[in-house]
Order: sequence, then C-alpha cells, then structure tokens
Amino acid sequence: MLRLLDGNLNVNGSPNENYARELLELYSIGRGLENALPPPSGAGDYIYFKEEDVQEAARVLSGFNIDNTFSTIDPDTLLPRGVVKGNVLNASAHDNGVKTFSTSFIDSTTGLPYVIQPDPLLLNAGDATEASVLDEISQLIEMIYAQDETARHICRKLYRFFVYHDITDAINTSIITEMADTFKTNNFQLQPVIENLLRSEHFYEASAGIEDDNFGCIIKSPLDLVTGSLRFFDHNLPDMTTTPQEFYDEVEGMIREIDNQGMIFYQPFDVAGYDAYHQYPIYNRSWITVNYLTNRYSFSRSLISTGEPGMIKINVYQFVRDNIDNTLAANARALVIELVRYLFPVSDNLTFDAANDDTATVTAERLNYFLTSFLSDIDPDPEAAWTNRWTNQIGIPTMESQLQNLFNALMQSPEYQLL
Repeated sequence: MLRLLDGNLNVNGSPNENYARELLELYSIGRGLENALPPPSGAGDYIYFKEEDVQEAARVLSGFNIDNTFSTIDPDTLLPRGVVKGNVLNASAHDNGVKTFSTSFIDSTTGLPYVIQPDPLLLNAGDATEASVLDEISQLIEMIYAQDETARHICRKLYRFFVYHDITDAINTSIITEMADTFKTNNFQLQPVIENLLRSEHFYEASAGIEDDNFGCIIKSPLDLVTGSLRFFDHNLPDMTTTPQEFYDEVEGMIREIDNQGMIFYQPFDVAGYDAYHQYPIYNRSWITVNYLTNRYSFSRSLISTGEPGMIKINVYQFVRDNIDNTLAANARALVIELVRYLFPVSDNLTFDAANDDTATVTAERLNYFLTSFLSDIDPDPEAAWTNRWTNQIGIPTMESQLQNLFNALMQSPEYQLL
C-alpha cells in the first residue's frame, strides 16, 4: 500500500489520504450494505465513518517509506513491511500530534470519540519513534475492529465470494450477523468463519426450481475456470524441480489464458480488487463480456480438441476410459447424464423425455442437444453404433472425435460457466 496508494508520500504537514480512505472504505468497516442505507447527513458522511476520520487515520499512518530490501519483517504476519522515515529513534516524518476521531467512533470506556496519541513511554525525548508509531497504528486497528460493522462488512465479502452477491435484509440480519459473531469470538480469524459457512445448512440447502438463485449461480472466475478444468481432468503440472522449464512454460500458458479472460493475475484494475467481487450491482457478471466469453470457449476447445493450438492437451477418450464405468460409458445417454452430473453445479432429475421434464435444472432439450453434438449423424443408428464401438473398442479415432464434440458442447455451455 505504500506504493499502490502513495503511503510513502504521506508525511507530517503534507498528508496523503489515499490509503487511510481505502483502509476504512474497502478493507475494514466499509460503507454498509448497498441500497439498504439511510441517506448521509451531509457531505463527508459515509454512514459508518466520516471525512474527518479519513484525515485523522492518515495522520496515524504518516511517516513511512518503502523497504526495497524486504528485510523489515512484520512479527504478526511474517511479511515484509515498510520502515519509518528517519530512524527507529526519530521517526521524523510522522505526525506526532493527538488524533481525535468523529462521533462515528465512540470509545466505550469514555463515551466520547476515540482519541489516538503517542504513548509517552515509547517516545524519545518527545520525538516519535518507530515503536510509538507502530503503537498508534495498533490503536487505529483496535478502534476500527471495535465497531460491529467492521466484522459485518468483512463477512459480507466472504458471503459474496462463496455464496452469492445478493445479500437481502434477512440474510444481513441473520446469516451475516452469525458470521460476524463467529469472526469476533475467534479473535478475528477468517478460517473459523469460512469453515462454519461451508458446513452450514444455509450453504448446502437448495430447493427445487430455477428460482433458487443461491445454488449453482456464481459465474466462475477465469482462475476457477482454468484451474478447475485442469483439476477435473486430473492434469498434473510438470515437476518444478526436475523439469523447471516445462513447468514454467505451462504455468505461463495458464496465466495467459486467465489474462485473456479478463483476470490479470494479481493485477486487478481497481484498488478494491476485481470488479466481480465488489462492484454493485453486477458483481460476478463482470467476468462475462463478448470478448471474454469467446476466450473462455476458446480455452475449453483448445484444451480438449487435438486440432486446436494449445500447450496443454487432455485426451478425453482416455479420461472416460479411466474414470467412467465401462458399462455406463457404452450407453450414450447414460454417459451424457453422468458427465453432466460431473461438470454442472445443478443436475437433478435429468431426463431426455420432454414430457417428463420438470425443467428444474438441465432440461431435456439441453440434454438432447448434448446427445446430438456427441453422436452427430455419422451412423444410421448413432446410439447403437456408439455402444458397438465402445464395447468392442473399434474405431477409436472416431470415438475420440465424438467425445471431443461432447466435451466441447458441455464445456462451452452456460451451465459450465457456473459454480
């Protein structure tokens, strides 16, 4: 953040508020649940914090520089951090004054707005030291996390990542509140919150019908699509220690595919992160544009089609041989249903008969489309011909081509783009 948000330019007498603003708005307390808040009282009122809080937080964060040697290690995270300008006994660029926050941050011990000031025991003849500056930052973080809305805001981010972006008032007051309570009682550790969410009835429960938007409804990120596809086919990367060049070439190809689909790896366009995780109101739909969808389909096609360019290739014929029961694979309709169950997030009550289709998930029309793409019209009786080829293992090149057509149809479908 010292580089990305100009923290190294934030000095006493010339504050830079970029990081302080994003610390409050994006990374901690936030600005509340979108489209469900009262109007602000005036300019500079962000409901859960005010403009003066940004200004005071900037003063707390002042006086740091970038350590290009990466040798200054934070003891809590064990990650490299910045260093104070001047030296450890005289943090000369830090604003050493008293910082008084707005009525958005009330100290429960005094009933008054929070005040952050240097600890006299940590000063050096009245001058700020590295220790006193770090202590002020600790006070700032404790102040922010003492607010209930901070835990709720972070838990809403988790909910949107793992469940769905639409957080109703009911979910906000029940599920999000429960998550926030777990977060606080576990000393603000994320892992217990995520574990409880992923084990909860709320996460797994889904009623029948296409109206259930909270099940199989999140559009895969490019990272999910690329790595998930390779994981599905049990593809192993070259060994990094014995064949490093092959390993890095293949990983570079994966990153290039992810980039082409709109996710510049570790370089989001926005300081808030990738739009799909935060941008109201479209959220995960940000992953889909005309160009990005075309590149998604191109990736799937190049992965499994022998006639397409691409570094990584999957032999789908061998995959079916190795992973699908032989008797089941010999039945074209049963094979289509089995692969739909593997590949799609929602796949209940599957039937090829339109008269018996409840249209709750993958419709009979869709299944028949996949079946036609699979078998085409190369045989008078395509299903019987497939059974004969598979059972007797004759015409392997033809079967390879048919399976490539089937996997292309499945993986280039809207359903495969969903988690």
